[in-house]
Amino acid sequence: MELEGASRERACASGGAGTSAGDPDRLSALPDCLLHAIMSFLKARQVVQTCVLATRWRHLWRSAPCLHFDFNEFIPSPLDNDSSDPELDALLLNISSRNKKEKEWEDFEDFAQNLMHRCNIALLDSLRLHASCVPWSYVPKFADRVAGGWLRRAMKYCAPESPWQREGLSSDSWHLKRLYLCNVALDSRFTKHVSSVCRSLEDLELKDCKCEIRAITSDSLKNLVLNNCKWYKFSEIKSPTLKNLLISGGSNTGDCVLVIVVPVIAHLCLDVPLHFARRISVNQMLSLPRR
Repeated sequence: MELEGASRERACASGGAGTSAGDPDRLSALPDCLLHAIMSFLKARQVVQTCVLATRWRHLWRSAPCLHFDFNEFIPSPLDNDSSDPELDALLLNISSRNKKEKEWEDFEDFAQNLMHRCNIALLDSLRLHASCVPWSYVPKFADRVAGGWLRRAMKYCAPESPWQREGLSSDSWHLKRLYLCNVALDSRFTKHVSSVCRSLEDLELKDCKCEIRAITSDSLKNLVLNNCKWYKFSEIKSPTLKNLLISGGSNTGDCVLVIVVPVIAHLCLDVPLHFARRISVNQMLSLPRR
């Protein structure tokens, strides 16, 4: 009985009941699909860091189906300086050196560019790029345009058959189904790439983006969310497959009318300022319930 009790104590000390230091790594024994499902809950930096867990994980991050690039991962948590004294907190934030703040963005930029180069993002199911600014961290004036450039180059050069192909995209296009962008500047080339490259895209969400986009057209989109974006001469949303459309906040400069052509729409929400709403025309909503 004493030997059994000692054995249980050693098992608990080594990681829990029923396991010991010599037992196999049960997590690493899971198939790739389940490990990738676990990775989908992590942000991109954390996904890459899993390579140090064990030999099994060393290259697994390269084939992750979901990547979430988030600038906030590179910023120290404000809770680290939380003294419950607002004036002291402000002082602690101000004494941080400018060079250190600049490095936060530089680290994020280097990480995002390197990972987009090393991973074949044309094979992703989901891509999230969150380049938001926080008031206590230095970010370049045109950071949103820099982030937009990463995405534009990736769409231009990444192809499903090879992550290093530089001769353009094949007709197979990307596998991407979900795309979320926050604080990214997008020009007219973005929608051109979306319609010609992202032919499987079903969910598109833009938040706090500056958009020089005249039209969003797609033959695959099902859900479109436009949240607090600044538009310039935005004149058309057209999709024969779109089921859900939400436009919240934002503005649309330029003397133009936004025409929405979505014949199979099931849910439509336009929560925009009055000056924006007056220049929206909704056509061909055959499936939307009328009340």
